[in-house]
Amino acid sequence: MSVKKQNLAVLANGEQVHLFTVSNGKMSFTVTDYGCTITGIYLPQKNGPTNDILLGHSTLPEYVMSDGYSFGSVVGRFANRIGGASFAIDGKKYQLDKNDNKINTLHGGFFRLDHVAWKAKVVDTKTSCGVVFSRRSPDGEQGFPGNLDVTVSYTLGKDNKLTMRYKAKTDKPTPVNFTNHAYFNLAGSGTILDHELQSDCKGYLEVDKNLIPTGKIIDVAGTPFDFTKAKTIGRDIGKVAPGYDHCYVTPAYKGKAAAPDPKKLVRAAVLYDPKSGRKMTMDTNQEGVQFYTANWVEGLTGKNGVKMVKHGAICLESQRFPDAPNKPDFPPCVLRPKETYDAVTVYGFSW
Repeated sequence: MSVKKQNLAVLANGEQVHLFTVSNGKMSFTVTDYGCTITGIYLPQKNGPTNDILLGHSTLPEYVMSDGYSFGSVVGRFANRIGGASFAIDGKKYQLDKNDNKINTLHGGFFRLDHVAWKAKVVDTKTSCGVVFSRRSPDGEQGFPGNLDVTVSYTLGKDNKLTMRYKAKTDKPTPVNFTNHAYFNLAGSGTILDHELQSDCKGYLEVDKNLIPTGKIIDVAGTPFDFTKAKTIGRDIGKVAPGYDHCYVTPAYKGKAAAPDPKKLVRAAVLYDPKSGRKMTMDTNQEGVQFYTANWVEGLTGKNGVKMVKHGAICLESQRFPDAPNKPDFPPCVLRPKETYDAVTVYGFSW
C-alpha cells in the first residue's frame, strides 16, 4: 500500500497543484487536488496489459480548459439539475445560475468545484490508503446559502475497492448533493456497447422535456431501461436516443424518509467487460444513480491525443434525486446546522 505525491503545476493564482498515485500493489489510481479529479484507474487483466479505464485528459491545462464534462472530478454543491435554477428553503427563495439551456442549474452552475484547488492530506492505514481533500465553500458560492465545509476522500483497500466519501457541514440550511463524474471503460478503449450491465435498480425518474423529474418513478420492467438481468449496454440503447442519461432509483430509496445511512450500502450496479474479463461493482448509500453513456463526447481530445467516441464510457454517478430541493415528495436533500452530510460509494474491481 502506498501513496506517492508529486508537484504537477502552479495555477495562475499561485496555488501549487499536486498529483497523487495510490497503489495497493495490484491496481492503482491517480488523483489531483485540482477538482478532486481522478485522472486514471489502472487495472490489470487476465491475459493482457494493464490499462487505464477512465476517460479524461493527459495534462492539467486540458482539465483546466475542459468545459462542463467534469472527467473524473467532484461535482457539487448540487449534482445534476435543479429546475428553474431556483429553490426555496423556509420561505426564502434562492436564485442560481441558468447554465443548462438557460433554464436550469446543472452541477452547481457556471462556477464548478472541479475548477478549483482543494487542500489535500494523504491517509495511510493497514487496510487502505488514499487522499482526503477539503475546502470551505463560502456562503453564497454558486448562489447557495451557508458556509459549507466539505471533505472528499478517495481510498483504495487491499481488496481492490475504491471508496469515495463526501462529508459536509453547514451554518445555514442548504441543499447538498455531491458525486464524482468518472467515465468508465473497462476495456480501456473503444465503446462500452459490449459491456454487460446488471442493476438492482427497478425504477427510474421520469423527466420532462427539460430533463427535470416530474416526480414520478417509472418501473423498468419490460422497457429498454431494464438491467435487472445482465445485458449488453448496446442491446437497447438505440431505443433510448441519443443514449442513456437517466437517474435510476437504487434499493436505498425508502420513500419520503430520513437521509441515507452511510453504514448501509446497497448494490446499485455490476459492470463487466467480457473481452478483458474486468468487472466493477458499485455499492452506495444514495437513493439515485445517474446512468450516462457518454452521449456527447465524440470528437473531444482525450488522453495521448486520442479522439473520444460516442458511447466511449459509462458514468454511474451516485447522488440524491435531481431537483430534490423543489420536490417535497423526494427524499430530503437540505442539510441543516448541526447535521452531517455523509455520502458513500464503493467501486469494487476484479479481473
